[in-house]
Amino acid sequence: MPYQPGPSPYRPGTGLEPPYLGDRQAQLDRFRSFLQDPRHPRNLVVTGLRGVGKTVLLNHYSHLAESAGWLAVEREFSEADADPALFARTLLDDLARLTRRLSRSRRLGGAATAAAEGVVSFLGTLSVSYGEVTVGITPRGIQSEISGRLDDDLREALLRVGQLCARTEHPGFVLRYDEFQVIREKRGRLTLSALLAAVAGAQQREVPVMLVLCGLAPLLENLSRSKSYSERMFSIEELGNLRPPEDRAALVDPAARAGRRFEDDAVDFVLADSAGYPFFLQVYGDALWLGARGEVITLADFRRLRPAILNGLDRGFFEARYLRASRNERALLLRIAEEGEWATGEHLQRRSGLRNNQLQPLLRSLLDKGLVYRPQRGTVAFTAPLFGDYLRRRPPG
Repeated sequence: MPYQPGPSPYRPGTGLEPPYLGDRQAQLDRFRSFLQDPRHPRNLVVTGLRGVGKTVLLNHYSHLAESAGWLAVEREFSEADADPALFARTLLDDLARLTRRLSRSRRLGGAATAAAEGVVSFLGTLSVSYGEVTVGITPRGIQSEISGRLDDDLREALLRVGQLCARTEHPGFVLRYDEFQVIREKRGRLTLSALLAAVAGAQQREVPVMLVLCGLAPLLENLSRSKSYSERMFSIEELGNLRPPEDRAALVDPAARAGRRFEDDAVDFVLADSAGYPFFLQVYGDALWLGARGEVITLADFRRLRPAILNGLDRGFFEARYLRASRNERALLLRIAEEGEWATGEHLQRRSGLRNNQLQPLLRSLLDKGLVYRPQRGTVAFTAPLFGDYLRRRPPG
């Protein structure tokens, strides 16, 4: 009777909790220590390539915060949210949600509940004022407190929420924002700089708010451009591929707990293909679990199943990334692939025939789309292992 494996312990997907959270204990320990001192709140930036587990780590941050009594607001941003009016309303709506949760605190009495209603009313008035319409009548005493500048109004909103939080059992609150690289400051229209200024001003007044921003590498540049003090405002957690021995454990341990094991040679070949990239470890582990013919997953299983694994990645993961690029950007991706998985700027200029002022805008667009990154000055590399190999075997056209 053929061997029948049980359900796969691997979880390839977006933001799904892996069966083994590898190489992230240092980040979790740091965040846990930040939660212990709400009077001196810390801010975090989590950055790294797609598929390295940023969202999974954020989910753990939220769980740790809520377990410690903090309140957490979670949001994933999109390009549309970069519109200044929508950005302002989004932040104020998040603070209103927090206030409603605070209003249900078991420690608040009637007077404090009324204060919470006042904060919600204030936030709602601000939210409308940043929209396309304005209100003709506002609650007494509120209109005079609206400045019309997002940074000032948002700081006032944070102060009000912080004062309410101090009357509850909650030590503080966390604003946890994913895909935040899409928020870029536009001349004369405050978004990112307003958020940083407001949070910094509130924290200087000991408001227990923690800002956690997550996104691709352009996030760091966006922060630096918006406020010169941003590098002093955040601790940076830059996530990458899993390092030995965590990469091996992420592949082997889930199978072992489910009653199967890998041959050492099979593990070595998977790690060579995946380069420790967390998403690929889940893809390979899942495919080998389902396709291997015995209790032991062997090198022969890997060699037999590898073409189907790569074909699945080609049709889904790689092709989707390739289609995000324009025609000229695809031509540049092919020039990088001629060298392997990375190339120098000198090579790209020579092979593409483009002048530097023509090359740089294309590279900037590819960086913003998360298709390439700069591992060091003067070089660009693909953000996913095997992408160059995919481009080289992809049929022309």
